[in-house]
Amino acid sequence: MLRLGLVDCDTSHAVEFTKRLKGAGVADAQKVTGATVVACAPMPSKISPERVAPYVAELKKYDVAIVDKPTDLLGKIDAVLILAVDGSVHRERAEPFLKAGLPTFVDKPFACSSADAKAMADLAAKHTARLFGSSSLRYTPELVAYVNDPKHGPINAAIAYGPASEHERNPGLFHYG
Repeated sequence: MLRLGLVDCDTSHAVEFTKRLKGAGVADAQKVTGATVVACAPMPSKISPERVAPYVAELKKYDVAIVDKPTDLLGKIDAVLILAVDGSVHRERAEPFLKAGLPTFVDKPFACSSADAKAMADLAAKHTARLFGSSSLRYTPELVAYVNDPKHGPINAAIAYGPASEHERNPGLFHYG
């Protein structure tokens, strides 16, 4: 069983990923096997500080150990998920895990500058660490079915809209835009 660690708890993703990986309170189709969340390093949040304590309390219900700082996860996990809503901290938070050669998932926004994105990719390459970032929306059954249906042809462009707000720490379209 792959042991996963979380860094940051200012997004519902910390709880939702944990529930699916532990198979707790989700439909069978939502369960993910082969890995489980074993520990979390909640960090201060400059975007959603009010979310951290309630999400930490919920993670404890799923037997997730809470540690004081991200580096406390080293030696306890096989891979890490960097989950801060604040993309400007992702590079700093990912660095110790990439340097340790651990597979590292970085939630959206992956970074708030091309320099930070490149630095993470370079560090991953240097230490042969797998680095991945994605939105779970790409796996939505309706989207997968549409993309795989040959009657639609290739997608050349897309227009999306929603309630995204701008935030100074995730400038422009980096903040869920």
